[in-house]
Amino acid sequence: MKLLKKIALSALLLVFGLELYAAEPDAPNYLNVCLNGENVPFSTEARPERGIDVEVAQELGSQLGRPLKLVWVTVPKRGGIGRALQQTLVAKKCDAYMGIPQDPDLAKDMAERKLVTSSPYLTLGYVLVAAPGKPVPNAAALQGARRVGAVTATPADLFLFRKQFARVPYPNSAALIEALRAAEVDLALVWSSALAGDAGKDLVPANVPVDAADRYADLYADLTVATRVADKELAKDITTAIQTLRDDGRIQKIVGRYGLPSVVRP
Repeated sequence: MKLLKKIALSALLLVFGLELYAAEPDAPNYLNVCLNGENVPFSTEARPERGIDVEVAQELGSQLGRPLKLVWVTVPKRGGIGRALQQTLVAKKCDAYMGIPQDPDLAKDMAERKLVTSSPYLTLGYVLVAAPGKPVPNAAALQGARRVGAVTATPADLFLFRKQFARVPYPNSAALIEALRAAEVDLALVWSSALAGDAGKDLVPANVPVDAADRYADLYADLTVATRVADKELAKDITTAIQTLRDDGRIQKIVGRYGLPSVVRP
């Protein structure tokens, strides 16, 4: 009799356990996205709710129907973004990595690591900028400027040198913007993300390309989302989602909220 009771109790517990197991919801299919932990205005771990890349990632998760989980990354000084990709995306700590520039040298490195990139979701680049209250600068203004500022040893500095413009070098973007406001230079070639927020407030950006012939590709950078080659469906879905977000203007709205100027390519 005792044996029958034990069998009956075991059967009851087994059924009860199965019912509990069946009642448990499926685990969320998170979209784990890697982000640079210190890359204002795109992402910053100190303010995880803010950043262009954070908001684009949220939109991607929404498009894919997957809740978003952010994975914060400290890009190592040695090895840079290539090593960061190896330690995170290749190591399967995330499903996608935001903000990867389209670059021929990096593309070779990524191919070796069996990684691919999406279509671009955002273009950065050097913007010709005038001081507050000045006319919108154009090619003629650049030609006639007596002094054009740029951060030293950058593609913008090299562009001005090759064009034989009267360039004035500065150690960083903050010093360059300050010099423009102080009328030390007539115009400045500034990397677009350096103009985000209050830094570029009231400055007057050009609405034409720096070089109409597009002979200087290093004046621009297209940002993409990296995924593993093996995750073909995810890569396809992300590229489709990016196209939707670009077409309906959502990415441009995000960029506008952070004061990032539009970059016009030839």
